[in-house]
Amino acid sequence: MQNKKSLLKRLLFLYIAFFLILVTGIVHNLLGDFGRGAETGVMMGEKIAETIQQGAPRQIYLLGDIHVIDQPDGLIRLRNGDTEVEACITRLNLLVDKPSQEASPVGLAFRSVGGNGWIYLLTLLIPVLFLAIIVLMIMIIHSLRRSIREERTLDRRNVWYLRTIGLLTIVSELVNGELVHTMSLRAAELLNGSGFTVDTAFDISYSTIIMGILILFSAEVFAIGQNLSEEQKLTI
Repeated sequence: MQNKKSLLKRLLFLYIAFFLILVTGIVHNLLGDFGRGAETGVMMGEKIAETIQQGAPRQIYLLGDIHVIDQPDGLIRLRNGDTEVEACITRLNLLVDKPSQEASPVGLAFRSVGGNGWIYLLTLLIPVLFLAIIVLMIMIIHSLRRSIREERTLDRRNVWYLRTIGLLTIVSELVNGELVHTMSLRAAELLNGSGFTVDTAFDISYSTIIMGILILFSAEVFAIGQNLSEEQKLTI
């Protein structure tokens, strides 16, 4: 195989870049959003446990990252010495506390996000899909590296790995869009008459959808290349 060393170096670069970005993203999430989410979760758990012990269970749940398109009294004006600052609220995190007929700690825990067990499961599904994509990417890079070293054709399973990654990318974005949409509808009901106007439109990242389609397209190009290679071998 020509330029074997060059190909191996490029794959090694992909390995290093992929894992550096992966580790950086994990650390960023652990120190940022995950840390704040864990703190909020602990606080909610303590409140739920306290209400159960008192014999008056309450449903406490979070509605996060709610997009606001209008707020009461318009902009918030702040002054710091001679400097005046105008702040506009565009995102809200709501902590809802209401009476509940459910006395089971497990039942209350499964309603701690969005006030609904299905919303809670959708919240758990997104990181599972993300983890599956990471695992499949590692398997593809490892397969490519092994094929170059052994100077043999690429494994056909890589086509299915790419197709799966493309589909999971699209599904994860649709699931996230449905999750945000459902919580926004609940937030709009709770904030009705408060002066806050919640954006209840179903919104998704089209760039992520396009990325998923491009990955599917790459998988089909990869499959065509493999078929042509096999036909050429049979011809020879």
